[in-house]
Amino acid sequence: MSQIKLLHSGGNGVSIVAPDSNPASDRTLKLPSDGDGTILTTNSSVGKILQVVSTFKGDRFTSSSNSMADVTNLSVTITPIAANSKILIQGSINGGTARGNLDSASAIRTMRSIAGGSFSDDNKLNGATDGSRQRITFRCLAAQYNNDHMPQGFHFSGVDDPSYSVGNAIIYKIQVQCQNSYGFVLNGNTGNTNDNNIYNSRAMSSLIAMEVAA
Repeated sequence: MSQIKLLHSGGNGVSIVAPDSNPASDRTLKLPSDGDGTILTTNSSVGKILQVVSTFKGDRFTSSSNSMADVTNLSVTITPIAANSKILIQGSINGGTARGNLDSASAIRTMRSIAGGSFSDDNKLNGATDGSRQRITFRCLAAQYNNDHMPQGFHFSGVDDPSYSVGNAIIYKIQVQCQNSYGFVLNGNTGNTNDNNIYNSRAMSSLIAMEVAA
């Protein structure tokens, strides 16, 4: 087996070695002609999903708050294991207002805390800063003009780029605000009736965080 060995001044080197068995035809390793580059090793983490954490909420939740309030047990904590990672967030919210008319919307936003700090809406899941307007992830209505019908399901995703140190815990949580007294309901029908009708089903909501290597 033939090989070419490139020696370092310190004595060790790197060998380019022919394959163990005779290939079916010649193989070519072409270097770029217009720029320098570094060959990545097989254990490189660049662009990989380093970890996935998730939380699932299947019980019914309601709120009638006219200011932002936490959705109970719908938060996720991820502690990055590498520097400069991005965090891919995916959420599934099965909820909405108790009425489907336009004056009874609910607002959903994603909040973030780093290393035990205060929660902030300043992340890539929410809209841009614009005067006194709230930054939210999405706005939702009910599926029907009926108190006993189940609200719609919503899915959202985004890549956040928090500033952190390796080992810092990053928490994402979901908050909701109701526009009026009709209120918000999650994972169940608004009237909380108990029969075998598809409108009165129970659903699952979730929040998933993935660390993506830089």
